[in-house]
Amino acid sequence: MTKLIYYQDQYKTEIDAKVVKVEGNKILLDKTIFIPQTNTEPGDFGKVNDVKIAGSKREEANVWHIIPQYNPFKIGDKVKLRLDWKYRLNAMKLHSALHLLAGVFDSKFKERAIAGVVKPKNAYLVFKNEISDEKVKQAIEQANKDIKSGLEIKTYWDEKKKGFRWCAIKDYSPIPCGGLHIKNTKEIKEITLETKEIEDGKQKITIAVK
Repeated sequence: MTKLIYYQDQYKTEIDAKVVKVEGNKILLDKTIFIPQTNTEPGDFGKVNDVKIAGSKREEANVWHIIPQYNPFKIGDKVKLRLDWKYRLNAMKLHSALHLLAGVFDSKFKERAIAGVVKPKNAYLVFKNEISDEKVKQAIEQANKDIKSGLEIKTYWDEKKKGFRWCAIKDYSPIPCGGLHIKNTKEIKEITLETKEIEDGKQKITIAVK
């Protein structure tokens, strides 16, 4: 089982770890700061010693790190992990911005997002119903007011459901989440609207952060 340091401290950028298994171009470590890629998260990048990883993926309780070319590591190696912090911080800001904006839409307009996806440069929410330009404008304005007010962003594990995690901001309804967030809305700085379009019959709202 890989110890997931990124859940303990999402701001940690370096740790020492040990290689416990090697399979082809993949290595398994006893602990990691790299959150793996999912269908809704871009995942982390960085280096194991001086070797850049091509990402990581989770398999049950383990996180495998992918070495893009020649794999120089062997079982028992002690290694240093260095996170691409700029990339991680941007992903956390985008992720937190999605949760905040989803909370505003739900609270202010009773429009609940059915999906949220973080990309390397932007992120988007998906809604079942079409949402007017005016509502989108008002929601982003409210979210940006919340950002300036410096709200705490809380993540916590469910007391009854093992492995189930929540993210809560202000008095907005908590949202299930397995990703990483900044600690305070001020770190987002500002949300800007990139596109608003109907895709596959659903409303897609794409945002960026400054």
